[in-house]
Amino acid sequence: MSRHPLLRGEPHFKWRSPEVSRVENLSDIVFALVLTLAAANSVPASFDDLTNLWRNGLSMAACFALILSIWHTHHVFFRRYNLQDGWTVFLNAVLLCLILVFIYPLKFMADFFFNLFTGGFASTAEVQAVITVDQVAHLYLVYGIFYIAVQMVFVLLYSHALRLGDQIELDDTERSFTRYEIEVAAGTGLLTVLVIASAYLLPPPFGPMSGMAFFLIGLIAYVSGKRAQARLASPATPD
Repeated sequence: MSRHPLLRGEPHFKWRSPEVSRVENLSDIVFALVLTLAAANSVPASFDDLTNLWRNGLSMAACFALILSIWHTHHVFFRRYNLQDGWTVFLNAVLLCLILVFIYPLKFMADFFFNLFTGGFASTAEVQAVITVDQVAHLYLVYGIFYIAVQMVFVLLYSHALRLGDQIELDDTERSFTRYEIEVAAGTGLLTVLVIASAYLLPPPFGPMSGMAFFLIGLIAYVSGKRAQARLASPATPD
């Protein structure tokens, strides 16, 4: 998710990267490729497909929103810290690899969700032909593994920036909101673990509906933002 409600316009951060680096150029190309792959799966093959294209449009919009939010977090990271060391480049490569694969379970889940809740399936048999109730938990697992991995990469990236805080001259405000990013990414990863566990442990229909808990990401960001402000209001901010 895009996680900068308190940093809109970046009033609390000095952007240390004056120009786009080669690492960012490559990353932008990969993000564009990922969105292209999602769109390519929505090309209609018949007139019936064309008349139902609005469902694919909703699915594509959902995928675009999530991938764009990941891109935004990635973009802001490099603008803020301008890190080009080996560890940063390695973690960035891992992130790009994850995104390339993540788009497939994401698009599958989005397609199924919008078809299910907009009457895209004519019968229960058509739904079962795509995925059975017993397989929903496995779908959450596949989706969740990649989403958790993406969030953990951001935890490692922002933790690395925090460790180098003295070298890149982060002030107390920047350190506090760097911790904010770490908390939101870690909290989102933990929430995803709980969603997967609920999908397996809760009986139908509660297990398959456990993905609704992802709306709590907004609450995680809100609480983390309050914590960031509280650290700045305290007499001293820990290193």
